[in-house]
Amino acid sequence: MTERKQRFLRRILTYYTLKRRESKWILDYWLRNDAKLDQVHFVQNAMFAPKAIIMTTYGFDAEPFLFKKGEVKTTDPEKAYHDIRLTDEPIYIELNFQGMMMDDEYLSLLEENPFRPEVTVEPRLADEAMNFIAATVNRQEEERLIRLIDEALDARDRSRFQSLSEELRTIRSQLQ
Repeated sequence: MTERKQRFLRRILTYYTLKRRESKWILDYWLRNDAKLDQVHFVQNAMFAPKAIIMTTYGFDAEPFLFKKGEVKTTDPEKAYHDIRLTDEPIYIELNFQGMMMDDEYLSLLEENPFRPEVTVEPRLADEAMNFIAATVNRQEEERLIRLIDEALDARDRSRFQSLSEELRTIRSQLQ
């Protein structure tokens, strides 16, 4: 895993420019120190973690740099750099760059954020959403069948017309 992280970080440093040049110091430090790089976890929504950094490259609209440890947050990369060097604990990194969600190498390193709060939906709202989706799908199917029925009429295809009409009756009975 460390080799994959190193390869990824080298590519980021080669092809992207970080909005805060001091961010490069941190990435360079991790590239030189395998033990520290082992403590790095790439996640989304890093700020939910007890110790986190957000780094952003040019071309992506997000905070250039943000370091959080406990309740303390700072935009000063030097403070983060010193903390990383002096402590030996996991750190959760949110690295924002253009095309990140289509980058296979990044996605293979991306971990589930264990600190991200669980999102719960009331059962009533979930049921309403599912009913809405089902009704929308049925309406689209109804529109598709009507178009096909029109085509069958234009082609004077009686058996196809009857078959499609039966399907349409079934769909309409589900909509009621």
